[in-house]
Parts: sequence; C-alpha cells; structure tokens
Amino acid sequence: MMSEKTSFSVPLSIPPENGGLLLDKLRRYHLLLHPERFFSVRRGKVGTRDAVAFDVVDPGGSRVSVEMWTEEGLQVRVSGDTEVEEAAGWLYADLTAVVRVLEEDLVGANLTLIWVKGEQVLPEVVPSSLRRFFGRLFSRTLLLLNVLLFAFNIVLFLLFGIWAVVGILALQLLLVIYADKLFGMIGKWVITPDSPQVYLLQIRVSNEVVDQIKAKKVDLVGLKQAVFDASFAQGREPSCPAIGRTLMRFGVLCDEEGIRAKVVNVLQLVERAARPYNAPLPKIVISNSLVSNAAASGISFRHGVLLLTGGILSQLNDDELISVIGHELGHLKGRDPLLLYAIVSGEFLLRLTVLLPLFLLSPLLYLIIAMFLIFFVAKFFEARADLLSVMALGQPKVMAESLRKIGFQRLQVEKASRLGSWFRWDTHPPLYFRIERLERMTVPVVVKHPLLQSAKDVVNGFRAAFSR
Repeated sequence: MMSEKTSFSVPLSIPPENGGLLLDKLRRYHLLLHPERFFSVRRGKVGTRDAVAFDVVDPGGSRVSVEMWTEEGLQVRVSGDTEVEEAAGWLYADLTAVVRVLEEDLVGANLTLIWVKGEQVLPEVVPSSLRRFFGRLFSRTLLLLNVLLFAFNIVLFLLFGIWAVVGILALQLLLVIYADKLFGMIGKWVITPDSPQVYLLQIRVSNEVVDQIKAKKVDLVGLKQAVFDASFAQGREPSCPAIGRTLMRFGVLCDEEGIRAKVVNVLQLVERAARPYNAPLPKIVISNSLVSNAAASGISFRHGVLLLTGGILSQLNDDELISVIGHELGHLKGRDPLLLYAIVSGEFLLRLTVLLPLFLLSPLLYLIIAMFLIFFVAKFFEARADLLSVMALGQPKVMAESLRKIGFQRLQVEKASRLGSWFRWDTHPPLYFRIERLERMTVPVVVKHPLLQSAKDVVNGFRAAFSR
C-alpha cells in the first residue's frame, strides 16, 4: 500500500532560540498528557534539527505518523497509508491552539502600544465587564438587546396592558435604528481619509516593568507619545537605534529581538472588503483594547459602524482582516438587526395571542424553548455573514485561519463537548462548525439564497453533533 504524505506550518512568534523549548513543552504538556490520542511519542532528529515524532488517531479514526520540528515556524509532516488530509487538518487546528497558549509563556511579557496618527494618545486597556456587555447589546444582530427589552415588556404588559407593549416595541425599533450611534461610542478613534492608519508596536519587557506599569509607576501615555514621536512620526520604523534612548527614559531596555512593529492601513482594508458589496463605507472606529475582536452595528452600510480592536489588528494579517471585515459587512448587507427584531417581536406577539395557552401551561419551559429557538435562528444569520464574506471576497480557508487565531481558546472548550457548544445562548454557531464549513468551500462560491443555505448548513451541523 502506497504511503501518503502532507505537510503544514504553524507560524511562531517566539524567538528562534526557544524552538527546542517549545517542542519539549508540546511533548510534555500536551502529547504525553493525552495517551488516548497520541501514541509512541519520542524525540528524534530531522536532518540536524531536534524533532518530536508520534502517532495520532484523529476524530475520524484515521491513524497517521507525525514528525515536527522548528524552522521558520513549527514544521509538521504527516504520513499514513490512507487519506491524510483530514487528519492533517484536525492536527493543524489542535497544534495551533496549543502553541498559542504555550507561546504566551515562552515569549514573556509584551508591552503593546497602539496609535492612530492625528488622534489622542490613550493607554491600552482591557475592556471592563460593563463595556463588554454594552458592546454585545448594540453589536451585530442586536439579539441580546431585543431579548432583554422583551423581559421588561412582559412586566410592563402585566402592569399596564397592551399599550405598554406598543410603547416598548416602538422604543425597541428606535434603538435598533440608532444602534450604530450608541455602538460607535465604544471606539476611541475614528478612521478617516486623513487618519487611515493604525500603528502597532509590541515590545518584550521584563516582568518587573509590567509590575511597574500595573502600579502606575510608568507613564504609559507619555511612553507611547515619546516612542511615536521618535519613530513613526518621523517616517522611521521603531528599532533600538530609533527608540532605545526613549525607552530607557521610562525604564525599559531595548532589545531588537523583542520588537515587532506593524502599520495597518485600516481604511484601505475596509475599502477592499466593501468593494464587492458595491456599498458605501460604514463609519470605522478603533478600540484601544488588546482583546481580539471585530463587530458591526446598524441597519445598513450608510447607517452602520464597524469596530476593530487593536488586538485583532495586531494578531491577523491583511488578508485575514479583510475576511473578518467582510463577515461584519455581511451583517450590514443582510440588515440582520431588523430581521432579528422582527423575529423576536413576532414571537412575543404570538406568545400573547396564538401561543398563550402553551405559555400559561408551563411559562418557564416555554421561555427556555423559545429562547433556544431564537438563538438557534440567530446562528443562521452569523453563518450567512460567513458565506457572504466568502462569496464576495473568496479565500474561505483564509477566513477559517483567522477564526482559529482569534478563537483558539474557544476551540479548546468546544473539544470537551461539541454538542454542548450548540446549546449556549450565543448568536454564533460553534467555532469548530464555522471553520469546518469554510474549509469545505471551494471558490468561486455561488449560492442563490445564502440565508436558506446557511440555515440548512446550521441544522445539518447541529444534527451531526449528536453522532460525535
């Protein structure tokens, strides 16, 4: 029987000298801890380079042999007597997720600085729970906002009757129409033709410097302004010769190996993503958050806002960012907030009329089932946004990779229970489903009814989860 082989590479952000340490951690803290899946784990050599070899059984039951070593990334070679592509795809997702976790330990502490030229200099922040909640309320399909308002609607109906229902429906519609204005307040900077670029800089620093920053003994805003003035503002990329003296003033040592600079022309990326939609650009805002996230809100392109965080601009390359932006623009094209408003409103009105006997029979059970169905239907719209992005921009595998990068922790959680991941009150389908669906697509993707196709795919994905 002829042996088949395939290879892939996982990008690394750690210094090359830490490659051997990464391999050892992968072996000790992942491969050896899962003997039910990884077999015959052993050290070895590929040429002159240290390597780790093992056998693995993928979820489909195929057993393949694997060799991996570090050379401009984590290089992985998969071989077996049967089809190896499916096993390689699963292994790629598995190793990428684990590598991202291990890199955080190996890279050390990173000081990440974000600027928009011409805008006020602000310190990077981790968004508060209140700000994250506010963002979820007014982003994408606005489903959470609709559900919460209907909770008040029930109370008001019991107190004041049908006029309370009419009033809350009118208020809710106004919030949907003007959600872009409220959501846009989350962003700190606005992208315009005069300020189209975002500047990002990662500096590896000691834990002592991190402690000083946390204790506010380092003027982070002053550091950002000084570094920008000494580099980007003068048309120079940050380097030790350019910013070393500046960093020293703030107690930070400069190490060329520990500096990563990036300039992202956000306006250009959004224009490229929006061009196939043949639509005007929404308002573009940037959040100085280090959390990787992108979101959109509004009932159309003209009355919409797109938010990108510094974290996602730092983590993804241009093509990956365009695919994610394309997904968010898909929500605006589909007018998803209005459709979800109609669905939730329709359910509530039916509950007060046709379905009232069922509701009175068991109110709690009815609400649990109704909310599950509403969130399940919302997954159709998220799946359609994925599909619209691919139809407009192509490159489904690029989009799948972007989801892996920003969602590797979620993927680890979903491994424990794929079926359970479908029952969360989340508008998004499980991440593993979205990635697998994208990787099955071949371009060009032409679908006559994207929403119907997406609904069918989501239902089939849900049914398949019962058999795994």
